Amino acid sequence: MRFAGTCGAALALLLAAAVASLSLGATPIAPREVLRALVAFDAESVDHFVVLSQRLPRALIAVYAGAVLAAGGAVMQGITGNPLASPSTLGVSAGAMLGMLVSVFGFGAGLAGQGGAALAGGFGGFALTLAVARLTGLGPDPRGVPLILSGALTGMLLAGVSGTLLLTDPARRAEYLSWLAGNINHFYADRLAVFWPLGLASGLILLALARPLTLIGLGRERAEALGVPVRRVSRAGLAAVVLGASSATAICGPVGFVGLVVPHLVRPVTGAHLARLLPVSALVGAALCLLSDVLARRAFAPFTLHTGVLLDLVGGVCFGTLVYRLYLRPGARR
Repeated sequence: MRFAGTCGAALALLLAAAVASLSLGATPIAPREVLRALVAFDAESVDHFVVLSQRLPRALIAVYAGAVLAAGGAVMQGITGNPLASPSTLGVSAGAMLGMLVSVFGFGAGLAGQGGAALAGGFGGFALTLAVARLTGLGPDPRGVPLILSGALTGMLLAGVSGTLLLTDPARRAEYLSWLAGNINHFYADRLAVFWPLGLASGLILLALARPLTLIGLGRERAEALGVPVRRVSRAGLAAVVLGASSATAICGPVGFVGLVVPHLVRPVTGAHLARLLPVSALVGAALCLLSDVLARRAFAPFTLHTGVLLDLVGGVCFGTLVYRLYLRPGARR
């Protein structure tokens, strides 16, 4: 019953955020008119056109990105045993960003090629993070702050290469400069239409592996004693996370810190079992991304801030707070 109530509250938050996203903008549209646009579209109504062609695609992109990144962060934190792990802190988002830009600027790839390149880049960015951690003498299974520092170093390196790529084609630079900052925009609706099955597959795989992944998070030795094939399950779970996070990056660019912050907000309510943590994290992540997008549009009106920039500002504060609370304050673990 408690879990059902938590899911209901998270769903209510998501619906409220969706109403705000569809109603608020340069010109406010009444929620009743939004509903009419969705169920009885009037081709002569400007408001209906704005809702269906601009605000709805933008809201769907925010929901998709927030859900897959939050779920991915919850799984990464469990598998690695690191509360600071997420697609944005372990090189996945930065790698996917670079992979997609290489496919566009180097090979002129279409949407399908861009998605494949983003996926390859996401796997490459995560692998590079692990390689940096191991090559600096942290052992075969690095954890804790050193792993996050390796992820930060990898992310900065890949972001620098991505920025350099933009300089090679001034004609195309403006088109991808906004995307590079994490831009939830209705212009990317065609990307969502192509890549959303990847996020669905990612979510289904993670839900199917929820129990063994939870046991791994409680301790690898304990999981092995209970018959869990730890290496295979861990690799499958991480591959699913990279699949979803890379697809989100391919759609709207790197939207950071959703995967880091949301699991910490949800876990005290749901507990650590991923069968409960994953769906609630996805709902809350989607709502957070929607609300951030609304704030990015309205906070500096008539100017619009990129949603990724706003999330980086908020997430950076949360990241620093978590580092202090978990590792730096007196009595924190080392």
